[in-house]
This record gives sequence, structure tokens and C-alpha cells, in this order.
Amino acid sequence: MHMAAVAGAGPAGLAAAKRIQEKGWQTVVLEEHPKVGEPAACTGLISASGVNDLKLRKAVDASLMNGIKGCQIYSPSHEMIEVKRNETVAYVVDRGQFDRALCQESIEAGVEIRPSTRLIDIRNESLFVEHRGRGELVKARVVVGADGVNSRVRKIIGIDANAKDFVHAYQVDVSGRFDPRYVQLYFGDYAKGFFAWIVPESEERARIGLASISGNVKKDFGLFTSEKNITGEFSDMCSSLIPIGEPLKGISKDNILLAGDAAFHTKATTGGGIIMGIEAGRIAGDTIDAHFKDNAPLSAYEKNLESLNKELKMHWKMRQFINSLSSEQVDSMLRKMRRAKVGEFLSEAGDMDRPSRFLGRMLAKPSFWGLFPEAVKFLTT
Repeated sequence: MHMAAVAGAGPAGLAAAKRIQEKGWQTVVLEEHPKVGEPAACTGLISASGVNDLKLRKAVDASLMNGIKGCQIYSPSHEMIEVKRNETVAYVVDRGQFDRALCQESIEAGVEIRPSTRLIDIRNESLFVEHRGRGELVKARVVVGADGVNSRVRKIIGIDANAKDFVHAYQVDVSGRFDPRYVQLYFGDYAKGFFAWIVPESEERARIGLASISGNVKKDFGLFTSEKNITGEFSDMCSSLIPIGEPLKGISKDNILLAGDAAFHTKATTGGGIIMGIEAGRIAGDTIDAHFKDNAPLSAYEKNLESLNKELKMHWKMRQFINSLSSEQVDSMLRKMRRAKVGEFLSEAGDMDRPSRFLGRMLAKPSFWGLFPEAVKFLTT
């Protein structure tokens, strides 16, 4: 009998497992794939502030490919604002190596990792799994479902995710010439409901992709690369769903908690979920420790997530506002933002993960109120 079992060896699951194990409770991680970190799950862009806050330097150093200084945002008619700093604001990592570095840290803490182990069902403290084609039983007092966007655990506890709360992403690695300092984001009809991106790994290589709600993301990607005249050798294609809905409610039930993409612990503005997932995983771990040690209810998990969910809800409101705009309104908004020097403000005060760190200051500036009054209404209701 394990004290805790974690479904999923991604950042959220590994963070939860390591935290529980460090508190003294024997933990096992069930990973359905043969190798942790494969297939690669996302663009692998992580904020420097998140790395510092969560002390992830070791895993980043083991997987680092590039340091990013800023972002260039393009409207459908090529209006552009630039947000930049002199210091590195984000890291591009090899996502597989990053996950494996986190996994190694968990193993060193004493966590047991079981690859090629797919969760089938949970009944009380019994987990029914399939390991290399054979059915097995794992016993654990508490379960953390960190098994990704198509979470089996989420279905087991009766939460149905709505299709409108996802976008479909498609990404490839491309050889060419790129400015390694900047991530580029593009809004346009080829990325309905989201955006396209160019994330440089180096001067010679970048991750290029987009997400949309159109239903044919590969065709959308072709339209984008054709419009931007992107050529070169394409490799390492990946495609996945990204949750962009509000963080889910009801994610603690009986002896089960959800964390990470499974619980929509992702930023609806960008789809990024590494930092938020790790934070949620650690909160799940602390909640479980308090349950074992002090008999605190596992239902306290959702209250413990309030601060994180506040940030995620702000991201969701910003996404709702952006998606309410037509292409012409996006063009107009970026023009107004450039004239009002919003880019300069965000260069000084912006934060990729925590909008509360700058939105309050932004809304306190009367000079910004007239730029997008509709946005103020979205963010303050």
C-alpha cells in the first residue's frame, strides 16, 4: 500500500509526487508512456520569474536551449507592439529533458516511477492499471490525477470538459534565420480563437506553431506559414489540445485530487501550463500532507488553490476579451496600445504568469482607461 499515487509524470504530477515524498509519505507515479517526457507536450517556454519563484534552476539548466528577452505581438494587419527587457524574461527548454530532470529529482527524493503504466479505473484505494498489456492493481490511500488534457482521472470523478474550452495546437521545428531574443505572436484568421507563434531555439532554429478553434489546424498552419513565407526544413511535429477555460471546480472528490492540465491549471492567454501546473502540484502535495498528518480534509485543496486560481481566472478573462474582438478591433487596440506606450509599461511591469502583479497598476492609470474600456469591464466583473 502506497500512501499516494500520482497519475502522470509531467511537471504537475512530478511536483506533487516529490512534495508528498519529501513530507515522508511513500509515493508512486504511474506514467502511461515508456519514457518520461515523450512525446513532447508543448512549446517549452517558461518564465524566468516562475523559475525563480519555484526554484526550478536545476531542471532548466539541464534542458536550456535559449534565453528570451522579449515579445513582439502582431495584429492581423501587422500592427506591432514590442515588450522587452535587458535581462532574460523566459527560457526555451527541451521539454523532454526538462521533464526527465524533474523526474530525476523526484527519484532522488524517493518517489517510485512506473513507466508504461496506464490508469484504467479507481475504486476507493484500488487503482486498476494496465502495464505492458497486463492488468495490475495498485493500492494507494490518495490519488492525484495529473494525467493531462485528456485526463482519465477527470472522467472518473465525473467532470466533463466542454469542447469550447479547448483549442487545437499544431507545431513544428523549422530551420532558418531567427532573432533569438524575441518570441513573436501573430493574430489572424489562420488562428481563430488563439494565435500563431515563433519561439526561437537559436539563430538557426525555431518552434513555429499555432492553435485555433477552426477544426482544421494543419490547414491553418499551412495558411500561416504561406502568408509569412516560412520555408526551411520542418521536423518534430506535435499536435495537442490546450485547455483555455476557467480553472475547473470540483477537482477534489473523495480521495482524489486533480492538478495541472487535467484541472485546467493553464493560462488561457497563452496556453502555458508548466509553472502553474508545478505550483498546483505542490499545493496538492501540501494538502495531502496535512490530510495524513492532521486529518485535514482533502476538500481544503480548492481553498488552498484560491490564490493560483485568481491568477488563472484573470488569464481566462483576458482570453474572453481578446476573443470577443474582430480583426479590425484587434488592429485598433494594438494601435492605441502603441500610442499609449503600453509596450513600455509592460516591459517594466509585466509578468507572464501573474497578471495581478501589473493589472492593478495598469488600471490605476487614467491614461489607459480610454484605450479599451471593454477590457476594463471584462477584468473587473
